Amino acid sequence: MLPIGVLIPTLDSAAALPGHLESMSEWLDLVEEVVVVDSFSQDGTLELMQSRLRHPRLKILSHPRGLYQSWNHGIRNLTARYCYISTVGDSITRAGLEHLHNAARKLDSDVVVSKPQFITNGGAPMMDVKWPIHDMLSTLQITEPVRLETWAVLMFALRNIPSAVLGSSASNLYGTNLLQRFPFPTDFGTVGDGAWSISTLFEYKFVLTPETFSTFRHHPKAYRPDEYAVADISRKLFQLACETLRNRLASDPVMRADARCGDYRRLIKLIQSTGEYIKWQQELVAVRDCKLPWIFKPRAWWVRAQRNRQRRLMSEQQLVIKSVWAA
Repeated sequence: MLPIGVLIPTLDSAAALPGHLESMSEWLDLVEEVVVVDSFSQDGTLELMQSRLRHPRLKILSHPRGLYQSWNHGIRNLTARYCYISTVGDSITRAGLEHLHNAARKLDSDVVVSKPQFITNGGAPMMDVKWPIHDMLSTLQITEPVRLETWAVLMFALRNIPSAVLGSSASNLYGTNLLQRFPFPTDFGTVGDGAWSISTLFEYKFVLTPETFSTFRHHPKAYRPDEYAVADISRKLFQLACETLRNRLASDPVMRADARCGDYRRLIKLIQSTGEYIKWQQELVAVRDCKLPWIFKPRAWWVRAQRNRQRRLMSEQQLVIKSVWAA
């Protein structure tokens, strides 16, 4: 048995639940405990869980609606060393769960991230989906599980705002104690895990594996798109990254000394370019939002050129990223 606690958050998931429980049956005997958090489902989800899910250490809890609020509530009830979040519709293989655990143990990691394969709600493959993890794997040419330096994780987070370097939590493994000490933020809409990866950047050890053993299903959500909408999310995440870095430098004299190195100065340039990119991208969206086609607006072309310039500067940081990551 692996020291893994499984969290299953549910909200009106009855249609997808039988298939999800079937996929879990492949590895359910491996894990130490299972915690279900249901947000007052109205479609029989809770009853299905109670009748079909079996585990010696099973807890079924209820919690009011709230994506990361429910996650945090379930995580507080876990006792196993590691946490795996099994979101309904997404799946992982038995070998994949073992791989995540082995990587976490071998590399002394709090967060192990892998890439999923993508399918439509009907099960058809989706080959053109690209997430930040694809950027990290291709840029660093990773062929086995490795632990990344904090600076490299920050750089990839900045390069991929508003997407999250964590990808899908159904592809990852977390240290339970870490998540209990630092719960997922609840004021960043549906990218609370992305905000978490930035706000706790200096608190965890990040491992990246090139293996693919999980499946992410693009299925209809049980909540409205506007329910978790956050205005200016890119700017908010960028400001969070700047605040996290400032706070760490203020409290860590060793890091302040390290900040004098060339890689750090290049990181500052990346941060500046990211801020400028977000600013010009927002202005480009604003100038395009009118009845007159934007191609007839000289300012729109100028703003677009400024945006593209900052994007090129951000891309030039690939060499920097390669120089600071470590196995």
